[in-house]
Amino acid sequence: MPSMSTVLRLPPMHVSHVLLLVSLMLTLGYNQAFFHNAASAFASSAFGLEFMASLALFLFAVTLLVLSLLCFRYFTKPVLILVVLTAASASVYMNSYNIVIDTTMITNIVKTDTREVADLLSADFIAQMALLGLLPALLLWRLPIRCNRFGGEVLRRGKLIALAIGLIVLAIAPFTPQYTSFFREYKLLRYYANPVTPIYSAVRFASDTLAAADNHVRNAVGLDAHIPAGDVSRELVILVVGEAVRADHFGLNGYARDTTPLLAGEDVINFPHVSSCGTATAYSLPCMFDMAGRNDFDLDTGKHRESVLDVLRHSGANVLWRDNNSDSKGVAVGVEFEDLRSPDHNPVCDVECRDIGMLSGLDNYITAHPDGDIVIVLHQMGNHGPAYFKRYPAEFERFAPACHSNQLEDCSDEEIRNAYDNAILYTDWFLSEVIGFLKGYDQRFETAMYYMADHGESLGENGLYLHGLPYLLAPEAQKHVPSLLWFGSSYRVDRPAMQALANADVSHDNYFHTVLGLLEVTSEIYNPELDLIRH
Repeated sequence: MPSMSTVLRLPPMHVSHVLLLVSLMLTLGYNQAFFHNAASAFASSAFGLEFMASLALFLFAVTLLVLSLLCFRYFTKPVLILVVLTAASASVYMNSYNIVIDTTMITNIVKTDTREVADLLSADFIAQMALLGLLPALLLWRLPIRCNRFGGEVLRRGKLIALAIGLIVLAIAPFTPQYTSFFREYKLLRYYANPVTPIYSAVRFASDTLAAADNHVRNAVGLDAHIPAGDVSRELVILVVGEAVRADHFGLNGYARDTTPLLAGEDVINFPHVSSCGTATAYSLPCMFDMAGRNDFDLDTGKHRESVLDVLRHSGANVLWRDNNSDSKGVAVGVEFEDLRSPDHNPVCDVECRDIGMLSGLDNYITAHPDGDIVIVLHQMGNHGPAYFKRYPAEFERFAPACHSNQLEDCSDEEIRNAYDNAILYTDWFLSEVIGFLKGYDQRFETAMYYMADHGESLGENGLYLHGLPYLLAPEAQKHVPSLLWFGSSYRVDRPAMQALANADVSHDNYFHTVLGLLEVTSEIYNPELDLIRH
């Protein structure tokens, strides 16, 4: 019987031929999402089939050009294997959820935890990765690749690059109007180009990460923060950060389904028109707690600036962050942090640890801090996809049949919607329990709860799932989020004025200053015009 090494013995190939072959393989085998979206975008074009062929040639030529610039001699195999594995994983996820792999998505991937990774894994994913990634990588590893001497190889590589550039010109020339639209009006299509976009995004992410690593110092913000001398009452405020909740599925916002029956019975001030700062937790969460606002926020700069939690700390408040999600994305580095994602710390766990477990032990924390205001942040697992069915206990499955798979393409739109809405029902119950907890402290504190989701979620509209699309291209479902405020009976607030403001268009830009307003913090950086309470 022949050995495995004998079976996989391949004839030698020149590096130029390998680059041509791999470029062709990547173009035709790993770009289903690109061609599917391009076909939809240009369906009405009179040059439909011809233009699609031109796009294929263009993508092949660009891929060849990129690989020709990246692969030289001993680096050829490692680079090609890495590119194939990257393209394979990108292809699987783009085909399944119609997402794109840009720098924001790579940031999400790097900052995700094992629990979230497990939700994305399936037998189908493993099978596709084996076929599209591991098998080609193994063949490339076993393939003998020939190169010319240095001078000859430079000349031959120059010809290959010239060929790639010539093919790009050949592809574009007959379809200049279509390519003008492609580059100007259909920007989202470019994000589906595989592996060009993932490679570019990975290089940019690595560059930004290395640049950020040069400076670990966080610039202080609001060192002048203080509580006015006349404010002798103590505040107990719970900030609940929601996960992947879209506003149009929130019952309080007029959704056809009553997904918030318990909150409807509370005296909450609901904000139905709230825009998020980003479309993914890794961006939205730091932006929410930052002073800059969406238009001026930069993730790398934000990493080196203190958050609103630090400003609260400067004012003398006790600040605790409890997390049942992946982490705080750097927001809570300056305050006390507790991880509630494991049964070691969260007493309410079944298939996963529940958000309600974050209330456990808070009485002890409050007792242990007899002086100063208290701010507690509860970061929910919420509606994190794609395994929405895991986000709620069985008794909350009111809408059925629900999708019980992390492979959303295996479920109907109605099943996905049912599972997603059941998770919101659980958040409704959780928030009502937070309110009930605060009511027990009404006589000792001015109590309040501020709920804000970090971003929305796509549930299959226009073939899009999950979240994380570039902000300018993302649908409203990923940017329009629910938010509400609740005040205890002893908290002094002009409710009629706030109810009037509730129907205004607001955003995450208001969050920083509203949090300061909740604690009645005075500082030069506080802007009352953005405070939803004192506005």
